[in-house]
Amino acid sequence: MKRQVGFALAILSLLIVTGSTALFADSHARIVRLSSVEGHVQIDRAGQGLERAILNTPIVEGTRLVTGKDGLAEVEFENQTALRLTDDSEVKFSQLLMNDAGIKTNRMTVEKGIVYLDTASRGEDGYIVTVGDHTLVVGRDSLLRLTANSDQIQVAVFKGEAQLQDGTKPLVVHKKETLTAGSNGAGQPVVARGVEPVRYDNWNKEREDYSKTYAENQGYGGPSRAYGLQDLNYYGDFFYANGYGYVWQPYGFANSMAGWDPYSNGAWMFYPGMGYSFASSYPWGWLPYHYGSWAFIGNAGWAWVPGNYSGQWMSNGYQIVPHVTKAPAGWTAAMPPATAIAATSAPTVLVGKGGAAPLSIPGGRIPPDFGSVVPGRAVATNAGHGVVKPNATSADRAVFSQSAMNTAHHGTNGHVFAQPAARIVFAEPSSIAAPSSIGGSSAASPMGARTASSSSASSSAASVHK
Repeated sequence: MKRQVGFALAILSLLIVTGSTALFADSHARIVRLSSVEGHVQIDRAGQGLERAILNTPIVEGTRLVTGKDGLAEVEFENQTALRLTDDSEVKFSQLLMNDAGIKTNRMTVEKGIVYLDTASRGEDGYIVTVGDHTLVVGRDSLLRLTANSDQIQVAVFKGEAQLQDGTKPLVVHKKETLTAGSNGAGQPVVARGVEPVRYDNWNKEREDYSKTYAENQGYGGPSRAYGLQDLNYYGDFFYANGYGYVWQPYGFANSMAGWDPYSNGAWMFYPGMGYSFASSYPWGWLPYHYGSWAFIGNAGWAWVPGNYSGQWMSNGYQIVPHVTKAPAGWTAAMPPATAIAATSAPTVLVGKGGAAPLSIPGGRIPPDFGSVVPGRAVATNAGHGVVKPNATSADRAVFSQSAMNTAHHGTNGHVFAQPAARIVFAEPSSIAAPSSIGGSSAASPMGARTASSSSASSSAASVHK
């Protein structure tokens, strides 16, 4: 009964958000991200036409995603809610709305395929899914699998609840129940006990586990939750730089990466009313390219400076073009392509390896092949299956083996991704004994947090930043 009351209150909040404009002014200017792309995936960015999808593409209201026969994709919302598309699926993000109270409404239209919706456990954001003539409202902290074809739809609920709002009396589908209904409203919807497994369940679980395992880390004293934070924790770490505070850098950076350019790989993508925005092809390339800034810090090289925040990274405001606060001598910032102010469309401009995703830093972590857990799906020939658990120190944690994985492309921890050896906790700057060289380790930090000085350097920096 308590769960039903909670769900009813969530539905009431959602109705207030979507149905009342007298209390709050609504904004449709939200931006979420394409957080994973495997295989053949296409995107239509609010009427720009279908083209190859690129990792970390900003998703705005009206965007459409279409996966091919081997395509897998994930879209991550601000609160870490995720919508995951399997192959031969199509979804349109019909509405991405936020009112003055900060409550968000997400309306998705599923045209076909198998789609997973994994909603966050916090907040009062609303999720409405339309399939043909059917409308589903999904509560927070819920996980469901929706299958849509020309004959019928099925909604399998793994966790939480979903509510079918077709008739005068809403029909609630509870945990471990499956709803079956005709695709065009034919016949009466039926709810049965049990959830039948399908071949994509392991992939969905693997993406879910990856996000929760790394996004739940405490980071370096900043917010413990933010979309894209899990990728920063997985592919790199934070260290303290004098004059900057805590900054982040991918594993694998060394003297050989001193000439690296943040704009070297990705694409400039056009959005009506916003112009060109940069999409990075690195799997960690969301937060560092739209919040905070990049800086070239002595021999440590490029690092991302988060900047100030008030509980959320997003309080800094989304940046269309990556901001650089300090660049090396002679460096010229990349500029977005020129377009007319009133333009409604413009071509995507690839940079470097463009949409060849996911890219990796030499010596750093290789992106896991999440799709390899789907039975019968071909494993990408360039996928990196050799990941090992991080070691105890920040210097050693940056080095990873590329040897072959064991059976079924899983590591000994049962995942295609490496699990953290321990929760990442960083000491406050005042408790760290500042060394005289970039990249020095401090015993004051339980994980050997790195500390960087922007005024001096030594040859030891190369080994620490590998």
